[in-house]
Amino acid sequence: MSLRTTHTLPATFDVVDDLLWQAREGRLEGRGQLVIERSGQIGPLVELAFAATALPEAYTGLAKAPPFFTQVCESISQSRVSGAGARDVSGVFPLVHYDPEADANVLWDQWASHVENAAGANGLARGLVAGLMGALGELQENVMQHSGRPQSGVVAYAAGKGAFEFVVADAGIGVLASLRQNPEFAGLVDAGEALRAAASDGASRYARSTGRGFGIGRLFRSLAHDAGDLRFRSGDHVMRLSGDAPSLTGQVEISQKAGLGGFIITVRCAPRRS
Repeated sequence: MSLRTTHTLPATFDVVDDLLWQAREGRLEGRGQLVIERSGQIGPLVELAFAATALPEAYTGLAKAPPFFTQVCESISQSRVSGAGARDVSGVFPLVHYDPEADANVLWDQWASHVENAAGANGLARGLVAGLMGALGELQENVMQHSGRPQSGVVAYAAGKGAFEFVVADAGIGVLASLRQNPEFAGLVDAGEALRAAASDGASRYARSTGRGFGIGRLFRSLAHDAGDLRFRSGDHVMRLSGDAPSLTGQVEISQKAGLGGFIITVRCAPRRS
């Protein structure tokens, strides 16, 4: 009887992208067991969880992954909220618990307040934290307004000495289909063009005059004086911006990947340098 091969891989975006491509091509089955190790990032684990949820039969060889991966999967499948305890430095909030029509969303407010405190306690300047939390709130509203499947959305965070990271993700219609509902963007060719358009202030499926953009402009403004690494994934494209004061006028990389429905935004930044 032959033993199954075990592959140990780090939880990086490159690895997750490669696994999704193999899953789409039917090449993961029979490859053996996959053990995913921590990489110090949560963004890849969120993308892995959404991919495994979309293609469960292809990821049956996934034998082990960091605990945070399980938190994301439980948020998606069981609507489980995590990460609001006094000592928690990471967690996930499923947006099925958020009601955009309600006068108050106490559970979300309490969770977001803890995220803000965790970011500040791990070295981020007060102004940067306030800006990032404002951007996170707008990106969360983006899921409600533009995804077509707001119940599929999650918000995740991780705070540690030297870095703060958050992810806003959904399994909705994606940026290309959303923007094409606006006549201004009906001619978009692919998700790469759509991601660049979505990152411009005021761009959305609604007319610019409504002021109902994707909230990404506020994200750029919050990082105007700090370094950051931003990744936007929708459909079969990824757009990455990085460096000091990341923006569409700076270092931008757009690349084609294996297709994954929805829209996933990962933001990672370091505390202000003295």
